Amino acid sequence: MRHYEIVFLVHPDQSDQTNTIISKLSSVVSESGGTVHRSENIGNRKLAYPIQDQFKASYGLLNIECDQATIDEIKTSFKFNDSIIRNLILNAKKTHTETSALLNQTKEDSEKESYEQEKQRKYEEEKTAKAAQQARFKEEREAKAEKAEKAEVAEEKTEEKTEEEKSSENVKDESQSSPEDTEK
Repeated sequence: MRHYEIVFLVHPDQSDQTNTIISKLSSVVSESGGTVHRSENIGNRKLAYPIQDQFKASYGLLNIECDQATIDEIKTSFKFNDSIIRNLILNAKKTHTETSALLNQTKEDSEKESYEQEKQRKYEEEKTAKAAQQARFKEEREAKAEKAEKAEVAEEKTEEKTEEEKSSENVKDESQSSPEDTEK
């Protein structure tokens, strides 16, 4: 039996079938007397160039040990499965059981992406908070200006009243003054 590495790309609209395809291929290998050393659902990744007008695809990876008849069966299943848009079957010199570099890179990329999204979210929150604070300050300034204007109007009214009262007092004083005072 030989060692093989199988990579296949699943159409992004049917990416939920990746695990199903991996399990079917694993069962085909196991039933034929082979072994599955590694099976990975790498997930959605951006393609280097469009394949069937798609820019992303879900990646699947298998490292198996089996005979040529099983590989022929796997190739046939790839040929008749419409959800698989590309596949590659390579001979390997040894078994690979550790996680693949592609899976590690995908995890790192998703961590970077989530970090960037978190950073962008915080920036948007700070921007919103700052805008809200500026709006509050503007409202406070407008309220203070309105209050000052009202106070000024009220002060003017009280000044007018006091002037009217003084003038009316002066008129009263003049009318109440006796003719004797005017002769003096």
